Amino acid sequence: MAFLAGLAGCKPEIGGELGDPVDKRAGFLGTWELASFAQQDLNNPVKETRDLSALYIQEGVTPMRMTFGEDDTYSIQQEIGREYFGEGGTWSFDDPAFPTFLMLMGPSDTLQYNLGTTVRPYDDQMAIEYRRTCGEGGALIETVVYTFTFNRIPQ
Repeated sequence: MAFLAGLAGCKPEIGGELGDPVDKRAGFLGTWELASFAQQDLNNPVKETRDLSALYIQEGVTPMRMTFGEDDTYSIQQEIGREYFGEGGTWSFDDPAFPTFLMLMGPSDTLQYNLGTTVRPYDDQMAIEYRRTCGEGGALIETVVYTFTFNRIPQ
């Protein structure tokens, strides 16, 4: 046993610094264009994900675009497909340092979406998940997850 304890004590020290934390809010700033739309039925035992991008992305039509501004406003440009993101308004995260949810506040309602990825200022792709639930009160059950994947539009 003394031999094994001696080996465990010989691990090299890890040095260096992680650096400054990434500004997640700055990562969202700019214009994003829808690249794909997928649906996962959580009631299906296979948990199959279906690509439904054709509902939003069609030849000759500009795909949905979302713009997030430094002044905490957001806007939507959309010609086809169901409107899941409101008409525009203001945006924020549930926790700016460690965001889990994107909040979109419009004139008449507040929408909340799961972040599928952490977006850093140099990332060119982001994913937003809308989790549809069924039930009332404390008995809410997630039934479907819609994943919207966006590509950053260079400025």
